[in-house]
Amino acid sequence: MKIVAGWYTVIFLLGFLISPQASHAIGIFQQDTTNHPSPFGMRLRDLPPQNSKIYAPVFVQESPGNEATLVRLADGMLKIFFVNRPGDADKLMSIASKDGGLTWDESRIAFDLPGQAYYANQVIEDEHGELHCVFHLFDKGENGYRGRHLNLWYCKTQNQQERWTKPRKIFDGYVGSIRSLMQLKNGRLLMAFAKAVPERSEAPPEGTPDYGWNDVISMFSDDGGITWQFSKNNIKIAADKPNNTRYGGVEPALTELKDGRVWMLIRTRLGHLYESYSLDAGASWQPPRRTNFISSDSPATTLRLSDGRIVMFFCSNQRWDDPRSYAMGGREVLHASISADEGKTWKGFREVLVVSPLGSVKGDRGTSYPSAAETKHGKIALIAGQGEAQRAIVLLDPAWLEETSQTDDFPEGLMQWTLFGADNLTSLKQIPGKKQVHALLIRKSPSRINHDTEAVWNFPMSIHGELEMQIVKNSGSKGMHLALTDHFSISEDTAASQNSVVNFILKEGDANNLWKKGETRMTIKINWNTQDGKAVFYANGKQVAVRPFQRKPNFGLNYLRLGIPGSTADTSGFYVESIRFNSLDKR
Repeated sequence: MKIVAGWYTVIFLLGFLISPQASHAIGIFQQDTTNHPSPFGMRLRDLPPQNSKIYAPVFVQESPGNEATLVRLADGMLKIFFVNRPGDADKLMSIASKDGGLTWDESRIAFDLPGQAYYANQVIEDEHGELHCVFHLFDKGENGYRGRHLNLWYCKTQNQQERWTKPRKIFDGYVGSIRSLMQLKNGRLLMAFAKAVPERSEAPPEGTPDYGWNDVISMFSDDGGITWQFSKNNIKIAADKPNNTRYGGVEPALTELKDGRVWMLIRTRLGHLYESYSLDAGASWQPPRRTNFISSDSPATTLRLSDGRIVMFFCSNQRWDDPRSYAMGGREVLHASISADEGKTWKGFREVLVVSPLGSVKGDRGTSYPSAAETKHGKIALIAGQGEAQRAIVLLDPAWLEETSQTDDFPEGLMQWTLFGADNLTSLKQIPGKKQVHALLIRKSPSRINHDTEAVWNFPMSIHGELEMQIVKNSGSKGMHLALTDHFSISEDTAASQNSVVNFILKEGDANNLWKKGETRMTIKINWNTQDGKAVFYANGKQVAVRPFQRKPNFGLNYLRLGIPGSTADTSGFYVESIRFNSLDKR
């Protein structure tokens, strides 16, 4: 394992790349059931011809570069800025859309870079209509990480974006991915980033807190970018146990709140995002603390909508059976939540981008590094994803994040389900003797008896909710394992259900004898209330169990996991004919 210069990531040497077609053929990953020949998982709804028809997330096209920045200009035009990498990495490029993100023009050069860049950049338009840009360039020196530098550079436009000023270096050292640059209401330009601390390049003695080799700092300018100042204090976050990555806190994102505070969200490898607040426009920062947002080792970003709501994008992913998994939990799914009260409460936690794992891959990949803007039509334009052919431009309506119900009887195949690592016997099938074309058949092959291989369904986060399923049981079926939880884990995570909020098993011969041999159809209903800390299970209208929560979720429940119980093969299995969720939260 090694840390690659210019990037906070761990490179795992995992073998050869398997195409989506090949992975389907050998049964490693479930393939998308639509006709889209693309790696963008199961969220490939057809792009409508008009913005007014956009609601649930739709894939527009591949994004042009890793860690790109999406900006909406004052005239409504959308622009994506990116570095020409792979390639010479010596230019900042852009593509533009004049129709709210439905179509994009050819790439063009914004300006030449005075050196070789990595991917990261941030671009904003200020109150006077000028653009400001920060990026970093490779170099060598003693103020970085083991002799390596990624120095921070800055430039801006003049004469209403007629030309760019000559870039100049504003920080000499090793700067990680840049995830924030903004103009505050008082006119101040503010950004935050993680910088290497050379004396912490090596792990401290055992028993000593390990803050990693980075501190988070901020820089600000009160004269339109002419001069820059550093924050009075740095932020550092200690790891809870040794790990080779040793990043510490990195890749912060910033949001200005209506009360004048600046909210910082920080990427960590601790299973949650961390946060800090500034009461003086970024000049100083309060001690960091853990948030309630479950997250893999991935950065978040926020977007302030024109009506005042805040949307947050992050990878609410965990991998429980492999603590050394890629990004400490994975980046297969990007989630979005929305707040109408300055972050006090949040709704949604819905999957907005799902990238199919392409077998055994190496290097950066997945749905992380989002950047978003509100379009002139009131939609959200989003770019996210890393690696070759895993970058997406997505459009969605923020109202979709506030839905309180969801149903699926599979008219669009498995668009609502993720089956990453699920048993290849689990798939869409026609129920014998039924006119319904498709139902989800869940089975377990003899070769997968030591795996849970569950089908995973995301629904709007709910404190108090109800879920109902119509089940058709095949003869010889061994039963059903059902779990409800508050974050995403891939299907083959053998410990995900153990770490869920609540789970339940129905099988033949149990105390209630519910999985009867002669009964093929069942209605399963679950009602939960996070405040009570329990879930009530019903079968065919009869209450059969009350299960206390194994742990208290922070926001409610938003995931269902369905599989075959126990370490036994089940080639018969059961069908999910339809599923329905309703939130019972007080609105």
